[in-house]
Amino acid sequence: MVELRKADLEAKVTRKIAEAFQAAVEKIGRGEFLAMADIDGQRLQTILNGDDEYVPVGLVTLACQINKSHNDPDPNHSSVTECLKGSTIRIPSTGQPAPPRMIAKSISRSQFRRLKDDAKSPGPLYEKTTFRLVGFSANTVAFLILGYFLGGIALSPLLGQPSCTGVSISPPTLIPCSGSIIGLVISAIGGIGYTYYYFVKKL
Repeated sequence: MVELRKADLEAKVTRKIAEAFQAAVEKIGRGEFLAMADIDGQRLQTILNGDDEYVPVGLVTLACQINKSHNDPDPNHSSVTECLKGSTIRIPSTGQPAPPRMIAKSISRSQFRRLKDDAKSPGPLYEKTTFRLVGFSANTVAFLILGYFLGGIALSPLLGQPSCTGVSISPPTLIPCSGSIIGLVISAIGGIGYTYYYFVKKL
């Protein structure tokens, strides 16, 4: 038995379609065809008579498959494309549309709340990722700057040099000392570890 959905397209019965149905009935018998097509005898007779009747395309396909499986040499009987040539295809009517009030009732409160929450939700995921990347970049720059200054102030005395800030106010320029350079290198190494943690563990 063939399951026909309500949304199946319909084809207007033509002489070729009626002949394809007749050939299929002759090959497997009227009773077996009615059982496979899940239609009654009156509907089948209307199709065979071609009385301005529309039939689901699925039924036309069934008739053609039956004929093809029995080696029917006529393409108008075994080919769905050939069988449907010259026929009018339409979308079947599904009845009157549901009133707006019924449509509104079909949406539950939880669904409405979820739609409302989705409307208030922030931007797409890529925006959140962008914010995280900006934060990561700012933290990395802060590490390098902090390492530069702390290196000059804390590490220079350990190297036997006076503490330095690594900058000159007038004119504003960078004057790195040995401690500043070492602090910058240490910060860069720490930044590599921070990068691994941020992208592998956190994201």
